[in-house]
Amino acid sequence: MRFGLDGGQLRILSSDDLYDIYLAILNALETHGVKIEHEGALKLLEEVGAKVDFKAQTACFPEYIVEESLRKAPKSVRLCGRDKNQDFVIEGKKVYFGSVGGAIVLVDRDTGERRMSRTEDMAETAKICDALENIDYSMGLYTPLDAPRDVQGLYEQDAVMSNTVKHSIIFAYHGAEVTRKQIEIAKLMAGGEEELRKRPIVSMYDEPASPFIVGKEYVEALIEWTKEGLPIIYAPCPMGGATAPITLAGEVVSGMAESIAGNVIAQFTRPGTPFIFGFVPLIMDMRTTLCSYGAPEDILLGIAQAQLAHYLEIPLWGTGGCTDSKTLDAQTFVEASMNLTTATLCGQNLIHDIGLIESAKGGSQELIVICDEIIGMLKRILRGVTVDDETLAVEEIKEAKHGGSFLGLKHSLKHFSRERYVTQLMDRTFSYESWKKSDGKTLVEKARERIKKILKEHQVEPIPRDIRMQIERIKKNAIKR
Repeated sequence: MRFGLDGGQLRILSSDDLYDIYLAILNALETHGVKIEHEGALKLLEEVGAKVDFKAQTACFPEYIVEESLRKAPKSVRLCGRDKNQDFVIEGKKVYFGSVGGAIVLVDRDTGERRMSRTEDMAETAKICDALENIDYSMGLYTPLDAPRDVQGLYEQDAVMSNTVKHSIIFAYHGAEVTRKQIEIAKLMAGGEEELRKRPIVSMYDEPASPFIVGKEYVEALIEWTKEGLPIIYAPCPMGGATAPITLAGEVVSGMAESIAGNVIAQFTRPGTPFIFGFVPLIMDMRTTLCSYGAPEDILLGIAQAQLAHYLEIPLWGTGGCTDSKTLDAQTFVEASMNLTTATLCGQNLIHDIGLIESAKGGSQELIVICDEIIGMLKRILRGVTVDDETLAVEEIKEAKHGGSFLGLKHSLKHFSRERYVTQLMDRTFSYESWKKSDGKTLVEKARERIKKILKEHQVEPIPRDIRMQIERIKKNAIKR
C-alpha cells in the first residue's frame, strides 16, 4: 500500500469558528436549499423528509437529514489501483497527491507552440503520473477534445486507466447512459462487478454548478455511480464575489453546503457510499474578473475547509500545485509551491490540480514533474524531527572528537537515507562553473528530459487483449447511439 503522512499542522480557525460555520451550513441547507434538476432525486429527498418544491425544483434539508447523511458517510475511504501495491486509504489528516483533468490547452514540449488537448495527451500524462514516486493517483490533466463530444468521458477513462496501475479519477461529463457505460468499462478493467466493489480502482469527480444548483446530468451521474457503491468526489467550484459570497467565511459555507447536499443524495441512494467532500476554492479577481487559482485567499479557503473537514471527520478533496501564470515562469513556481505547501500542512486529504496553469485553461506535464519533487520535500518536512537516544547522537559526538568529521561514522551511513531527501531535479552543484560543466540545464529543461525518459522507458502493465477489444466495442456502440 501507499501510506500517507499526517498534515494538519497549519490552522487558522478556532473551534468556535468551526461550530459557527457548521451552523451556518445547516441554516443555508434548511432555509435556502438546493435546486436539483432531477425529478427522481427530488422524490427521493421528499420521501426522507426534505421540503421539496417540484415546480421550482428545489429541496430544503432539515438538520436531522443532513446529520444522518453525515453519519452514513464513511470516515475513511479506500482507493485502489490495478496494482494492489498502489492502494491507499483516505482518513483523518493524511495527505495524498495527484493531477487533475479538464485543461484544454497545452504547450508542446518540442515546438513551444500552444495547441488544443487530445486523448493521447491524457494517456501520456497518466503514464507520467504512474512513474512518479510521489504522485499517488492519476487523472489525465486535459480534456480529450479530439473525441466525440457526447462520449468524451469514455475516451478519457480508457486513456487514463489503460496507462496507469495507480488509482484513477475520471470526470462526470455525462448523464445516466454514458455513466453506466463508464461503470461497465470499470468492471471489465477490475475483473468483474464484485471485484470492483471490493477494490474500487476508479473514482468519479462530479462538479455541480454554483450557487446551489445541480444540473440533470450531474445528478444522474451521481446516482448511477453511487448505486454501484463506488467512491464519488463531489466538489463544486464556487468563485468568491461571483458565484459565492465575497467573504471567505461565506464562501466556505456556500461551497461546503453544496458538497454536503450531494452527500445527502448519495447516502439516501445507497447508505455507506464512499463520499469525498469539499469544494475547489476560487475567487474572482475584481480587476480582471479572472477566476484565480493562485491568490492568497484561495489558500485561506483551503485551510478553512480542511479544518472543517477534520471537525466533521469527513474525507476532503484538496487543491494545490496550480497557477494563474500562462507559462512556466517564476510566478508559476511561487504560486504552485505556496498552494501545494499549505494544502499539505493543513491536511487536505486528496490534493488535486497539480499541473494546472493559466487559471485551469492550460495544463503542464513539466509542472507535474516539478511538483513531484516539491512533494518529496514536503513529505520530508511532514516526517519531522525524530528525537530518541539514537538520533540525539551523543556517543557519535564523542566519537568524532573535537574538530573531527561525522562523514565516515556508521551512524551517518545508517541514518542517511531517512534523514536526507535526495533531490532528482534541483541543482546542488558547488558553483556556477561546476553547474555549467555538469549540464547547465534549468529546472524546466530537466523536467522535460525526465518526461522524455519516462515516456520512452517506463512500462505500464497493459490491459489484456480481450478486455481491450470489449472496451473498444463499448466506445463504438456509444458513438452510434
